[in-house]
Amino acid sequence: MPDKKMRYKLDVEIEMGDKTISMNNKKSKLLQCIDKYGSIAKASKETDIPYRTALKNIEIMETELGSPIVVTKRGGKGGGGSSELTDEGKQVLFEFIKVNRALKKHVDLNEMIGTISAVDNEKRIMKVALNRNEITLPTAENFDVGDDVLISLSPGSIFVTLEPHESSVRNTFGGTITKMQFKDDAVRLDVDVGGYNIVADITELSREKLDLNIGKRVFIGFKAVSADIIKID
Repeated sequence: MPDKKMRYKLDVEIEMGDKTISMNNKKSKLLQCIDKYGSIAKASKETDIPYRTALKNIEIMETELGSPIVVTKRGGKGGGGSSELTDEGKQVLFEFIKVNRALKKHVDLNEMIGTISAVDNEKRIMKVALNRNEITLPTAENFDVGDDVLISLSPGSIFVTLEPHESSVRNTFGGTITKMQFKDDAVRLDVDVGGYNIVADITELSREKLDLNIGKRVFIGFKAVSADIIKID
């Protein structure tokens, strides 16, 4: 599949008891910044949302929920007022973040298109040709030799080693690291495997232990059951 950066806009309705509140990325960012800075004005500036629009968004959310999501404490003559999320506001934000993270995991999936080269109905497995590689996956009744399939894999389901993995895992391939991204204690690797760019997430500790760097030859693999398979008509 082409290596394209996907963008998405998420609009969801969150049920809180008998109430339903509409949330999106902008509202979520606004609430996160209010929680972080303790100021609607500061949150408005950080999110590029006009102050009056920010107040209107808060008002709409509170009307939908039927209770406050932000409380403001006024300061004295010298100022010093502050704003903070209520427990309900924090719960709304938490629920939206959960949905957003789940969607992001889907967007980050490795996607490969291959052709079924063999089917063993007795063992309920099939082989799929991917350029110069062949992988083994679970089969189903509607899969036949010659069918094109889309295979999706989470970066977290990919393991990385310096030698071929000796286990029941059949899908192990050699490749070269082409990119590394560091975030907190996690590392995202891009590995070129026979013309496919495979993304794998590992810990910084694993990277140090394996002494991984760009250009290094590695082996990646995954269990057959970790792949999602869709037949392409």
